[in-house]
Amino acid sequence: MIPAGRAARAGAAISLATILGVVAACSGGGSGTPPPSGTCLRADAQNHLKISAKDVAFSVPCMEAAEGKPIVIEFDNEEAVGHDIAVYSNASKSQELAKSDTITGPNASTTITVPAQAPGQLYFECTIHNNMNGALVVTGSPS
Repeated sequence: MIPAGRAARAGAAISLATILGVVAACSGGGSGTPPPSGTCLRADAQNHLKISAKDVAFSVPCMEAAEGKPIVIEFDNEEAVGHDIAVYSNASKSQELAKSDTITGPNASTTITVPAQAPGQLYFECTIHNNMNGALVVTGSPS
């Protein structure tokens, strides 16, 4: 029989590990297990997304788009610090798929187009501030 205190600590450790796993999935790893459904900004019917930067952070840590058609990302910089956005095939950043020019706000915007992708998880970041990053999840067509 496991003492009550030890069982409670084990349960707390498992709960913490679960929470950390969910947070890590959408915190910018850009590869590995996709984030849980419902946590990503979803593209509209034209596969367009709109995100912004403020306080040296993206407005969302995760975006979701459909497979098989170009992904258009409109990026607004809401602060007087230069930012860009780049999308890569994964967090290794070995294959750049699209990258914007650096823009300085407030009220500055740019648009990038990522070529059509197969289902999977891509990685995006501000190349000036590597801590600004996230996952771009490409989903299969609904059945």
